[in-house]
Amino acid sequence: MLDDFKDNEFYEYAKNLKQYYHAYIFEVPSIQASFKFILAFAKMLICKDHYTNHDKCLDCNICHLIDENYYADLKIIEPDGTFIKKEQIQTLEQELSLKSSNDTNQVYIIKQADKMNASASNSLLKFIEEPEPGIYAILVTENKSSILPTIMSRCNLITLNIKSQEKYEEEEIKNLVSFLAFLNKEKENSLPYLKSKFLDIYKTRDEIIEAFNKLEIIISNQINIKYEIKNELNFPFCDIIKASLGDIAINDLIFYLEIIIRFKNYLIITPNLNINLLMDRFVIEISRIEVS
Repeated sequence: MLDDFKDNEFYEYAKNLKQYYHAYIFEVPSIQASFKFILAFAKMLICKDHYTNHDKCLDCNICHLIDENYYADLKIIEPDGTFIKKEQIQTLEQELSLKSSNDTNQVYIIKQADKMNASASNSLLKFIEEPEPGIYAILVTENKSSILPTIMSRCNLITLNIKSQEKYEEEEIKNLVSFLAFLNKEKENSLPYLKSKFLDIYKTRDEIIEAFNKLEIIISNQINIKYEIKNELNFPFCDIIKASLGDIAINDLIFYLEIIIRFKNYLIITPNLNINLLMDRFVIEISRIEVS
């Protein structure tokens, strides 16, 4: 639909919409890669100008609050552990039953909507079947076949292909490699950097595990290069990795690898861990911060 999506181009898409539906399902190749578009769509439904006022919309206070996840009339639901649970949907319904505090439409986004368990799906179905004026649903999934067919039938399906998966993965690898390079050179500033550049991107347990998997492969690949092992891992973007991580010593690479594997295993074997506390500990250990 849109290849390299930019905020100020969204009005070109939005102005061509003939009508708005009360519920949407977005089928996407990657939720993380597509979420900027999803948020722009939510802005369009919330904004009184329908996010079509071009450059002026980019200075809108509502849009800034949405970007910072502080706008009360936009609710975002994602799995609590493995699934989205009935209690989450019930809490959402209760919150949406209150009148908008900003006199705007209310929008809720359900990320990984295919992860709703049966009771959550049935609870949401009842909510979608009897839509309230001014309330819009956006369900986002990489696997629409796992969504209840009766929910599918009551939503407008939009299939996105914002970026090719290969292009998205290259961008993600660049970000992860930059994270390692910064960590090596700016240890004293690593705590705020990790908070802003890593934990703001990878928030859920599954997202962090996937990021750790990629970091493990990146570091292992660089260790192989350092030791001049000919059978380098079959991993793309080796040139990016070599260029950015070439100055990191073997001992540091091994240190990073050990901590990443250890914390990844914590996340895998203990699903009820407090993510925030665990990641705080991860930041401290990988930054070599001494705690008095």
